[in-house]
Amino acid sequence: MKILVAEDNHILANSLVEHLRLRGHKVAAAYDGRVAAICCRRQDFDAIVIDFLMPDIYGIDVLEQLHAQRQMPQAILMSGFPELLDEIAPRLAAIGVETVMQKPFLFTELEEALKSDSANPP
Repeated sequence: MKILVAEDNHILANSLVEHLRLRGHKVAAAYDGRVAAICCRRQDFDAIVIDFLMPDIYGIDVLEQLHAQRQMPQAILMSGFPELLDEIAPRLAAIGVETVMQKPFLFTELEEALKSDSANPP
C-alpha cells in the first residue's frame, strides 16, 4: 500500500513512516498541510494518515480538497483534541472519512484501521 503520513510532529511522523515501511508499505511523509496537499497533487496514494491540526492547512481542509478533486484516498484522521471532533464530524461524514484516531494510539490500532479501510474503500 502506498501511504502518505501527514503530521507536524516530526518524531511521530518519522516513527509512523518507519513502522509502516517495516510492514512492507511504501510511505512518504509531509510535515505540514501545505506539503501534504502538494504531495497528493503530484502522486496518488492508497491511503493518507493525516493530523487534524497542522501548520498552514488543517488536515480536514486537505482531505476536503482531495475529495473535491476526486483524488480522495482512504483516509485516517489523527487528533490530539477530542473536544474538536464533534465540531468537524459533519465535515468528515460529508467526505466519507470514517476513521478518526485519538492520540495517543497504538501503532497496531493504525494497522487495523488501514486493513479495515482497505477492505471497505470509500
